[in-house]
Amino acid sequence: MRANSLHTLTILSLNLFCSSICSAQEIPSTPDVVVSAESRGASGGLMAALHEMSDRFFGSAAKENRWTSADNAEATSALATEKDYTIQTSSISSLSPSNGAGTGIPGIDSQQIPLCVSIPSPPASLQTQSKYQADDSSKSSIDEDASETRDKLVQPIRNSIRLLTNIAYATSENSLVTQARAECVLENVDRWASAKALTDMRTVDAYLSRDRWVAEIALAVGAASKRVPLSNEREALYLTWFGALAHDTIDAYSFRLGPKAKTNNHRYWAGLSVTAVGFLLDNSDLKKWGETSFEIGACQVDERGFLPAELGRGEKALDYHVYALRPLAAILKLASDNGEPLKSKCIDRFKRLTAMTREALQNPTEFERVAGQRQSAVSSEASYSAALKLDALPLL
Repeated sequence: MRANSLHTLTILSLNLFCSSICSAQEIPSTPDVVVSAESRGASGGLMAALHEMSDRFFGSAAKENRWTSADNAEATSALATEKDYTIQTSSISSLSPSNGAGTGIPGIDSQQIPLCVSIPSPPASLQTQSKYQADDSSKSSIDEDASETRDKLVQPIRNSIRLLTNIAYATSENSLVTQARAECVLENVDRWASAKALTDMRTVDAYLSRDRWVAEIALAVGAASKRVPLSNEREALYLTWFGALAHDTIDAYSFRLGPKAKTNNHRYWAGLSVTAVGFLLDNSDLKKWGETSFEIGACQVDERGFLPAELGRGEKALDYHVYALRPLAAILKLASDNGEPLKSKCIDRFKRLTAMTREALQNPTEFERVAGQRQSAVSSEASYSAALKLDALPLL
């Protein structure tokens, strides 16, 4: 009984002072990122007492995962600063179920992830241009100067989101650590929502880039909310911010973006972002738009398993098939995990896409014959969060 009481006291202490925990360790901001200031809250002595109590009753795990670990913070920052290319692929020849901490998502080594850091908010406004050569209709040839200019604007955003998702999906056998990390994710997203991050996209490229970022953020919040129930205040904040992002995305694909974006991989990523928000907000209209996005993609798959919209991407056609497959599979999984499995008329076509892509990654000979040229080497899964890695998705 005494141990249970002390365990409860520790949980209450973490809850009471989580805002202090989640703001106490900050990573440097960049000139392009707006960071909101936060209150420090509890005194050093009181926090030290909380650490001592946690160490006494939960052992070395509490010390290893403590938010004050500078080594862990530096390691996590290093993980986030790797260049996060838009298209990353990997072999899906071996697809074994992975077990995260009750999430069904592959976990991350918790020793490399701090309990919490204050993560710079993505900017409210973004104005980027395509990284591809303007005269390349296949959109497969990179303009190095344009890519470098674009990276300066988007890499800080990628870094922030990767750090957020690393914390969101880090596993731990200590339930208090898991709960504290979930609260950390929500605290950071609270700031981003209050700052209206990513709400003002001023170019086509900015709109197309945002879809994946919003999907990653919404999925991370969804995972965190399973561990820390959302308060009424948070629900209202997220309804405003995530709702605005989702409806702006729908408007963009309905009225502002060109015909290709409305039917190729961009629409599938937009569909995933809107679906993730739809389930987070329990909005049937948003979920329906995401389901329609899945249909647009899956129903294009031909009898051989190819996506015509991605087949013309030159040496990157296989990359783009994998890139397009990923959000389609994620929409399917998200719906199933939330008890609303898709009843798609084109599920068999999706299965053909999966089978063809798996075979092409093992042996690209037939793919290259159909595409008409050799394909560039596939790259790693490193740029994707645990929720979007291929081995976490239902590749039927």
